[in-house]
Amino acid sequence: MAVLTAKAESSSGFQIDELAPSGDYVVTCLDVADEFSVPRRKYQSEEMENIDVTRFLFGFKAQDGKLYKVQTFEMKISGSPKSTLYKFLSAWLGKAPDYGWDYCTLKGQGAVVSIEHVVSQMGTTYPKIARIQPVKTSLADYSSQVVPITAFNTAVVPMPAAPAVGQVAPTPTPAAVASAPAAWNPNDSQEDCPF
Repeated sequence: MAVLTAKAESSSGFQIDELAPSGDYVVTCLDVADEFSVPRRKYQSEEMENIDVTRFLFGFKAQDGKLYKVQTFEMKISGSPKSTLYKFLSAWLGKAPDYGWDYCTLKGQGAVVSIEHVVSQMGTTYPKIARIQPVKTSLADYSSQVVPITAFNTAVVPMPAAPAVGQVAPTPTPAAVASAPAAWNPNDSQEDCPF
């Protein structure tokens, strides 16, 4: 006998407390979260592979004056013109991205997005970014409506000052990835074992 079961939900990514309303909005890129060597099942296969993924977090002010946050789905980090990330960045920039360019520089930049509400297999309603385009095009300029990143109370880490001549720059401490679980150490207690 075959029994249908609901698919398990994947990591939710960034912490978002309130459902963003659907519609078209001018948004600000608040954060970018890259995760490396994430185990995922290959497309239409039972075989597993390790891939690098990224996710973008946006914030915007709705017509009611409230601030909301919305995030993209997890996208495989790939420079292939057929990849979701490449198409997403091309639509956002209004042109194909340059190879070797760091897309994390988009943090703090604006865009115009269309948000739709989607219901998951588990019955949860969540916002989906259906379309993205540049904040300024030949037909419209919405750059004055981009809300500053500081309005969203996000942790903005200032860039360290350049060391003086002859001094050694301090080693930066890596920031925690928003959707990654804490690293498990086999020498710790077995209570927190993820297996």
